[in-house]
Amino acid sequence: MRYQVYGLLLTSEMALPELMSAAETEPKGGADLRVRFARRCEAFPSPTHWLMSWIRPTGEPWLSMAKDEWGYLLRFPELADFSVDAEGREIVCLSGRELPSHTIRHLLIDQVLPLVLSIRGRKVLHATAVLTPAGVCAFTGPTGTGKSTLAASLLLAGYPVLSDDCLVLEAHHGQVLATPAYPGLRLREDTLNALGHDAAHLLSVAHYTSKRRLVPDGHSSYFLTPTFPVARIYPLVRPAKVEVEGGLAAPRIQRLSPRDSLVELLPFLFHLDVTDRTMLARHCDFLEQVVSHVPVRRLWAPNSFTALPAVHEAVLLDLEAT
Repeated sequence: MRYQVYGLLLTSEMALPELMSAAETEPKGGADLRVRFARRCEAFPSPTHWLMSWIRPTGEPWLSMAKDEWGYLLRFPELADFSVDAEGREIVCLSGRELPSHTIRHLLIDQVLPLVLSIRGRKVLHATAVLTPAGVCAFTGPTGTGKSTLAASLLLAGYPVLSDDCLVLEAHHGQVLATPAYPGLRLREDTLNALGHDAAHLLSVAHYTSKRRLVPDGHSSYFLTPTFPVARIYPLVRPAKVEVEGGLAAPRIQRLSPRDSLVELLPFLFHLDVTDRTMLARHCDFLEQVVSHVPVRRLWAPNSFTALPAVHEAVLLDLEAT
């Protein structure tokens, strides 16, 4: 089966209903990335040294990464292993029989693929993006700051969502361009209910989270366009104390210098191999181009559903400004 995602043509042995199927007119050969699923008896050998580990806020390990002469091993403890070749052209998944298929797909699409893109030389920002008349508007920030919630509310106002948590960028002739990811947002049930969606009728993201996938109707055509110019990048901040106007906590937008913009965005670039100094240098050079061409504005947004209209107004007014 063939799919389009993050600007790549991907083939997979497992159906991936979250992604857009590749058009029948696409050439049958030459896929950019191949995904296959190993049998349980093909267990990957455990490395003697883990290069890096990501830890949950609770202190439990979430993802460990090892490197060898063939490529990389990504291990989600008690869930699945993903083996990636050194050039990022093939992913092999090994999971337990009891792991639900939608959990495997989520780990592949939303966790592994953004990291694999980085070793393919792509520049990938941990950001959620919507398309506005002024161009692409991207929101960065740590998990839980409300990027997807803000994008979902802008979607209801008529602005298509181009990415959820993974935004592929490139610099081209003095512009920074964004590549659409795949249709859909991952949202908590309380967010969906607050925005008027029936969470019970939406697909679960994974068995270990209550998040659901919201897939908008009628927006698939935007994912057929290769790139869109980026107009703004907003690092999203949830302040402990906010100003109050008219009974609502008021959003605030702060202009950042190119230097501060670079420092703000650097932690949100996806890196699979943190030991690859050449790749890290390329990413820093790329971010310098980004902040030279795209205004970066810190967005202080109240943590309240009722404040979303005010946040929309602040963002859209800022986009209209020169």
